[in-house]
Amino acid sequence: MRMSRFVVGHDALLRRLERQRAEGRIAHAYLFTGPPQVGRRTLAWTWGMALLCPEPNPPCGVCRSCRQMQAGHHPDALLVTPEGGSLKIDQVREVQRWIARTPVEGPYRIVVFDQAQEMTTEAASALLKTLEEPPSYAVLMLIAPSPESLLPTVVSRCQIFPLDPLPIPVVRQALQERWGLPPDPADRLARWSGGRIGWAVQAAQDPEMWSAYEERIRQIRALLTQGRTERFAFAEKLADEEEEARLAFLEAAIAWWRDVLILASGADLPLRHAEERETLREVASRTGFHRARAALEATRRAWLALQRNANARLALEAMFLDWPHA
Repeated sequence: MRMSRFVVGHDALLRRLERQRAEGRIAHAYLFTGPPQVGRRTLAWTWGMALLCPEPNPPCGVCRSCRQMQAGHHPDALLVTPEGGSLKIDQVREVQRWIARTPVEGPYRIVVFDQAQEMTTEAASALLKTLEEPPSYAVLMLIAPSPESLLPTVVSRCQIFPLDPLPIPVVRQALQERWGLPPDPADRLARWSGGRIGWAVQAAQDPEMWSAYEERIRQIRALLTQGRTERFAFAEKLADEEEEARLAFLEAAIAWWRDVLILASGADLPLRHAEERETLREVASRTGFHRARAALEATRRAWLALQRNANARLALEAMFLDWPHA
């Protein structure tokens, strides 16, 4: 599979796309779903590169078309991202004008809508018209967390490709072989990533991201020893930060409480934070299985609430009320 040179894992989805290309059954609309940084945009853009590559076994990675795609300036490929937090109707209309023109160099015009769940209702309604009657050369790709995050009428016109987190060994091996990381940091980042290859690669290249994750773990440990006043003060501070920071904290907390629950239950499962085993074991012994499970469930509820634009401070305060003191 040529695309596997550019995409880590997701072999079943790559084979499915390769079959479509070999059989000439290219769809007009695709929906790539899954958690952030799991490889959705990389897969979508690589698929576009394969469709535009003129070589017999695409994508070759060396022809003019592939080099343009890798540089992000192919005349027949367009990446559309939210402006001011949302994908707006003016952006969709601009795409419609762009896609109405025939391809400049390749056989297709490729459009990738990143964070399509941020599309306004008006923008989604406008896009629906293109999805219903697309030009023969148009291939539209949408990236979103799940089909439920988009209008059902939009989803019904797309082929859905769900991306799951990769096995930790796959991420570890890729970090070592493709990005040259030594074994120890590759192992740690692979575990911390939870199978999200994009997160692991970004953390490997950005020491501040690594440090920020370690700081979130320190904050979680400290909060376990603090009372309601300190926890609510932290909730207020976190609520005032960017959404990305709030979600990153909750994702780290979910992984932390998962490890505590594993140890509290006696399950023989790998830990995301194996270097913290002794601390985790102590927390597990003090909280017990039921309180650890309640803390994990409360953290997941808060994460879901923030995904649905709930009041951040109230959601965080409610979560901390269910965290035990350890």
